[in-house]
Amino acid sequence: MTASVAPAIWLYEYLPYTMPDPDDTTIDREIPNFRIFPEDEPENYIAETNEHLPGDAQERHARLIAAAPQSLDALLDIKRLAEKSGDHGADPFALLDLIADKARAAINQSIKG
Repeated sequence: MTASVAPAIWLYEYLPYTMPDPDDTTIDREIPNFRIFPEDEPENYIAETNEHLPGDAQERHARLIAAAPQSLDALLDIKRLAEKSGDHGADPFALLDLIADKARAAINQSIKG
């Protein structure tokens, strides 16, 4: 079994664009945009959200992308549990419950923000 490594930490920030309002070019209109980046390298961003979506949808997407390292870590935990279950004759239904709980926790963590 390989040693557990702490997952990378990805963050997101709100970086809107501005453009002249099509109806009144004397004012600027804010276009929502989120950027996702590694905590230790904010200048090397990983992704940006789709500026054509509503701001709240973009933020949900940014949270999900930023949670990818923790989600992967949870999936690797599930894999390790499944590998161990064969060694100990674990109850497969109890293992499935545990896997579902871990997956649910990873998803809930990502959408809480």
